[in-house]
Parts: sequence; structure tokens; C-alpha cells
Amino acid sequence: MKKYLIIAIAILAVAGVVGFQQCSLAKLKAKNESLTQTKGALLDSVRHYQTKDGLNAAEMAGIRLTIDELKRYRADDLKLIESLKTNGRDVERVVTVNTHTRDTLYTVLKEKEIYRDTIYNNVVQVEPVKVKAIDIEKPWYSLHGYIDADTLVGDLQTRSKLKIVETVKYKRFLGFLWKTNKVKDRKIDVTSLNPNETIENVEFILIDK
Repeated sequence: MKKYLIIAIAILAVAGVVGFQQCSLAKLKAKNESLTQTKGALLDSVRHYQTKDGLNAAEMAGIRLTIDELKRYRADDLKLIESLKTNGRDVERVVTVNTHTRDTLYTVLKEKEIYRDTIYNNVVQVEPVKVKAIDIEKPWYSLHGYIDADTLVGDLQTRSKLKIVETVKYKRFLGFLWKTNKVKDRKIDVTSLNPNETIENVEFILIDK
């Protein structure tokens, strides 16, 4: 009986060692796949293109980083997350989009009357003054102001609207059979609905738990 007990304990010990090694190998494989994906995403430049409607868009693959790596490589992003009072462990992805807008301004200057303070005999007086007014109202920006002598005084407001679509590609069993629930890669497509806006850069960071 004692002999069988020793054999059973030995079998359990071997099974435990094998299970631990398999778990370690799985973690190492996942880490290597993550590093490979990160390197590929870093090496690949952002792909710029236009949609069927002629809108400017950009595509970027996901870069996988841990919280520690985020602290090391993207300290500003981590600082922003902390300022939002969000627990870093709950953050799944950080998306950064850089854009610039360029358009041609054209308007007819109109005469407008404003009131200017003047000092006469140490007395402050308010006098009406005629100036050239600027009034531009577009869907994506507006400029309202006037030209006083050689000075432009105005209020500029710009508007932007971005659509971010994330797509996921899943791994297939044996590489070509049915789709599994394991993610192969992720990417996002960013489209600006403002036809005058160009997407300069997109960064898509996935946070590993």
C-alpha cells in the first residue's frame, strides 16, 4: 500500500511540474506574440486614405503595453488617466489622434459701429466709431470680429467631429479552420467628418492586464 502511495505522489508531482511548465510556456508565448504585435505596429506607419465620400481617414494597428510600459513610454497618457480619476487597471485602450484644419477665408467686409473710450480734458468719454466688420459662419468654424485701425479683434470658433471604428480579427483553429475567441489583432479607422480636416497621426495603445 505504501508503495502505491509513493507512486501516486510521484505522479502528482510530475503532473504538477508539467502543468506549471505548460502555464509558463503559455504566458511566454503570449508575451512573445504581444511583443511581435507591438514591434509590427511600431514599424508600420499610419495608413492615410479617403473614404468613398471623400473624407480624410487614417488606419492604425494596436500597440500592446502594460501599465508599467505605459508609465515608461507614455507618461503623459498615464498622467491624463490619473487626472480623470480612473483606475489604471480598468483602462483598456488609449487612442490619440492628431489633426489639422486648413480652409480659405473669404468674406465681404461690412461697416459696423462700435463704442470706444476716449479721454478728453481728463474726462472719459464714449464715442461711436465706424469699423469694418468680419462675419463668417461655416459648418465647421466661425469668425466674428472687426478691424479697428490696423488691429483685428475677433472671436474664432472651430468644430471637429471624428468617427473611430475598431475592428477585431480573431484567430482560427489550426490557422484556417473555424474562428476562435482569441484575438489575433486589432486596428482602428479614424475618419474626420470635416472635409477640411486632415488626420496627421493616430496612436492606438492596448493596455495589458
